Amino acid sequence: MIAIIKTFKESYIDVRGHLLPWVRVAFTPFIIYLIGIISMGIGFYLSGGITSIIEHATIIQNTEQTSASVGGWNFIYYVLYMLAILIWYINGFRYAVLGEGGEKWWNFHWNKRLWKMFLYHLLIIALSAVYGAIAAGITIGSYLLAENAVITAFIAIFFGLGFFYLVGRLILVFLNVAIDKKEALRTSWRVMKGNVLRLIGLLILIWLAIVGITILGSAIIGLGGWLLGLINMWLGVIIFALFVPFGLFVWLVSAALTMKAIALVNAQLTK
Repeated sequence: MIAIIKTFKESYIDVRGHLLPWVRVAFTPFIIYLIGIISMGIGFYLSGGITSIIEHATIIQNTEQTSASVGGWNFIYYVLYMLAILIWYINGFRYAVLGEGGEKWWNFHWNKRLWKMFLYHLLIIALSAVYGAIAAGITIGSYLLAENAVITAFIAIFFGLGFFYLVGRLILVFLNVAIDKKEALRTSWRVMKGNVLRLIGLLILIWLAIVGITILGSAIIGLGGWLLGLINMWLGVIIFALFVPFGLFVWLVSAALTMKAIALVNAQLTK
């Protein structure tokens, strides 16, 4: 059984006491994603070139070549985005469970584990798509047959709750892959049986904590920017710029708390 309060406290204490190692763990996927953002920026810049070519009625072949170039840069972005997610799953869960990787800045796993994570990621996406298609088909079909909004709403709620239940049963899949546990999906499904509601309670508690941090931090930065803006406009702008690193900080704390909590859940249920 998941100890909700205990797990939340232990997760909070661990993340608060090891914030720098978590920054190191997130560094590699962040750099990969940043390169992807830059590639997309190049694509946007080139898309401006397309507009310029059309406006000046230049040769259509040049436009097609530029379009291909833009598509290539955007493709690079999506590949790097996916790679960043996979590396983050591996780095985050291996640190949360095994304490590995928090001592160095560059942690890149180009091995069988990465490809296995990729395949499981595709599997989860495919299962979600199939479930969504079935749910949408039945919900829309029921409305067309019965033409009753209440019945349709109940069916939609049923499938919505079912989706959260399935997510809860499969929550340990990526953790199992990251630490090289066999039968990652089947193990998660078995271990999480009867624990989904308590897991949801734990995640809600983490979400409330993150919302509280976000509101408090935003209020402090916003108030500080407003007060300094009364003195000098540029001082206010500089303070408001702190929203960017603050947003990254909130994301890191949120992700680290969630991963550590899931790791502790796995430890409690697999003793």
